[in-house]
Amino acid sequence: MDALCVAVAASFTADPIDESLRHWWDELGMPARTTFAPYNQVFQALLEAEGPLAANRHGVNVVLVRLDRWREAEADDLAAAVRHSAGRAPVPHLVVCCPGPPGTEDKAELRLAEALAGDARVRVVTSADLAALYPVDGYFDEYGERSADVPYTRAMFAALGTAVARATHAWVTPRPKVVAVDADNTLWDGVVGEDGPLGVRVPPARRAFQELLLAQRAAGRLIAVCSKNAEADVLAVLAGHPDMVLRPEHVSAHRIDWAPKSANLAALAAELDLGLDSFVFLDDNPVEVAEVRAAHPEVLALALPAEAEAVPGYLRHCWPLDLTSVTDDDRERAERYAVEARRRAAGTAAPSMASFLEGLDLVVQVRPMAPADLARTAQLTQRTNQFNLTTVRRGAAELSAVDGEVLVVDVRDRFGSYGQVGVVVHSVDPVHRRLCVETFLLSCRVLGRGVEHRVLAALGTLAAERGLAGIALAYAPTGRNRPAYDFLTGLPGVRREGDTFALSTQDARAARYEPPAGAPPPVAGTVAARPAAPADAERVHRVASGLTSAARVLAAIDARRDGPATTVRTDDPTEARVAAIWAELLDFPPGSVHDNFHELGGHSLALVRFAVRVRDEFGVELPVDALFTDAFTVAGIARTIREHATDGLDSLLAELEQLSDDEVRALLDADR
Repeated sequence: MDALCVAVAASFTADPIDESLRHWWDELGMPARTTFAPYNQVFQALLEAEGPLAANRHGVNVVLVRLDRWREAEADDLAAAVRHSAGRAPVPHLVVCCPGPPGTEDKAELRLAEALAGDARVRVVTSADLAALYPVDGYFDEYGERSADVPYTRAMFAALGTAVARATHAWVTPRPKVVAVDADNTLWDGVVGEDGPLGVRVPPARRAFQELLLAQRAAGRLIAVCSKNAEADVLAVLAGHPDMVLRPEHVSAHRIDWAPKSANLAALAAELDLGLDSFVFLDDNPVEVAEVRAAHPEVLALALPAEAEAVPGYLRHCWPLDLTSVTDDDRERAERYAVEARRRAAGTAAPSMASFLEGLDLVVQVRPMAPADLARTAQLTQRTNQFNLTTVRRGAAELSAVDGEVLVVDVRDRFGSYGQVGVVVHSVDPVHRRLCVETFLLSCRVLGRGVEHRVLAALGTLAAERGLAGIALAYAPTGRNRPAYDFLTGLPGVRREGDTFALSTQDARAARYEPPAGAPPPVAGTVAARPAAPADAERVHRVASGLTSAARVLAAIDARRDGPATTVRTDDPTEARVAAIWAELLDFPPGSVHDNFHELGGHSLALVRFAVRVRDEFGVELPVDALFTDAFTVAGIARTIREHATDGLDSLLAELEQLSDDEVRALLDADR
């Protein structure tokens, strides 16, 4: 896997975020590196033709911005700059609205979020989003802000880094399409076979779980039920239990019997015409989960927490369930599967494939891509494998800056709309007078119905209108795009020219699909048998159950360290602690109490981080002149810490001596 680049531009000193980012790249097994634009040059980084954001070709561009001191109109300027950068760069953009000091209002934040809403190339994480997932008490560091515009505590930077890593993970890893769930002690408490359909219990935690499932369905995922039970009992609970949120109409498919769940998941995959690597399976029983993992390692099979109250939180931190954007096609997916069932019924009743296709009244529209199509078009390039001539993957930002024209394909029939199902990227070769097709893909849901021939005919018409003599279709074989190859080689008049299939404009315009006589009616596509990478279920479970807060992330970061590599020998506990902190912060650990901070690789940011650690651990705010000096040694700074700690104690004792006994007792009572 090529290393990702996470390019960061921030309105404050954001370098401390790299600590948690590096932890997450190791945790997720994602090769990645972080680059930073110059301090507080957000607009310059977004607008300039060179720099970390403009140079990023593979990864994510991140904007960390505090808006508490901004006017609302300035948020509009920032939104325009983000759109400019997103329209030019081939990578998505993440804008994180970082909070100001407690009690401040960020009206500009709401303005920015509204201005960028609906842009498939950009995701905005508000400070409220951040606080909902990774709340941090005492997140703001006034001392760090005063010293070097480092406004947040280490825990808050861990929260920011986790949010950035999580958004990056959602962009660069495949997303599941189906959530399959068990029934007893998963959707409800109790065993329906023993308690009866109305005897099982659906407490608030189970309803919250079901609401999460419905949110997944609204975002485009299919919900399936896979349970060892009597089918009638489970369906009776779904239909008739007064406390249920999940109802039969929300379930796209089910397998409820006494067969192994691995076998039933395979049957569900066949029914839904999806690969098993598209499935997440949720069950309360670890034994059932282990059986599914053994039979189908590509399924993301997760054992839910035993306590129902812990399940919603677990799933909120199940990163594969995160979504980058939700398209209209996603929202309509569950309904389309219901429509497809009616198509299948019509196909079964048809005497032949030809009569079935004739009765569909199929309408295929090939049109230029509009801005509203951007997210779905990118989604198709990322997901489509079987009918995909070149399998070139593109994000929304790349599509908006593509060198050529992008066409999209819409299909409908008498049963309803298939939605946007295809993408064509082409350009004109003026030398050979040809339309050069670099990307031609169709969703498997329309394969076997002649849609590919109609698209080619539309391209032939386009070539004729532009006075071009022919069409060249690029092809790159993969382990899964054999249907595309079969289509190309079966075209009349086609000729092979290396990695290209060429045909005349006239032959392209004449392309027609001739279904085999007597063949059975088609289905929505065929899931080819193929090897799939094992789902990383243990890692997903570890994150969802253990790395759910900034404090836990920090603990994991510290646990990964081999320990401070310092050989300093001293009987002074302050010197020992200073040496240990230096060993964590510097490129080279100190070897003696006389080693100099700057000579060991210390820089201004490391100075600030050290000063913050001293403030947190010793309760001492070091003066600037104690830090920026050539005499900054372990022994010297330890002596300064002791002196300031003593000064603070002497000052406190002097204040206490001025208080009466009643005032002292009142202070003690207040402290209690």
